[in-house]
Amino acid sequence: GLIGEIGATNFDLPRLQEMKKAGVPIVSNQVQLSALDRRPVQSGMAEWCAENGVGLIAFGTVGSGILSERYLRQPPPTPEQKDTASMRMYSNTAARFGSWKLVQELLETLDIIAASVRFSGRCADATISNVAQRYILETRGVSAILIGVRNQNHIAENVRTHAFQLNADEREAIDAIVAKRDGPKGDVWDIERGNI
Repeated sequence: GLIGEIGATNFDLPRLQEMKKAGVPIVSNQVQLSALDRRPVQSGMAEWCAENGVGLIAFGTVGSGILSERYLRQPPPTPEQKDTASMRMYSNTAARFGSWKLVQELLETLDIIAASVRFSGRCADATISNVAQRYILETRGVSAILIGVRNQNHIAENVRTHAFQLNADEREAIDAIVAKRDGPKGDVWDIERGNI
């Protein structure tokens, strides 16, 4: 046949395993994955993908800008700020993650790490978003991240994500905040499918 490899989008782990077992040559699965939404990790999918040659392609790594300086020490997005489907979706993700106080604790941690990255000389202009993206890129099973670019500044900012790596202490600091989360619960796209 003409098709050599297949990429999936938002398959949950049982469906992914089922397709792979049937011999379907799936090589990637595009999923929502961020410090706010760990469903591909908590379901075991990331580990299974790493062991079975399926690369995760993560989208939503900065939650429509929620994981950025824009919301650090600020109130949650207002109804007026939720003017796109993306912002509404990621605002809901942040609400499922936990209280806005917990989101702020995550942002503060990412900000401290970004400052450490800058101070150490690993990346002179590292931002909260760069650290949030790097955290996902360094997740076992993740092959790539999808980014949203609306202007030339976003290109330069996203390129910086590849200029450094997180050290073990920095990853552990993020993990410690993420461990306090309430959700989102379930597997990939369970909430969106109405399974939870």
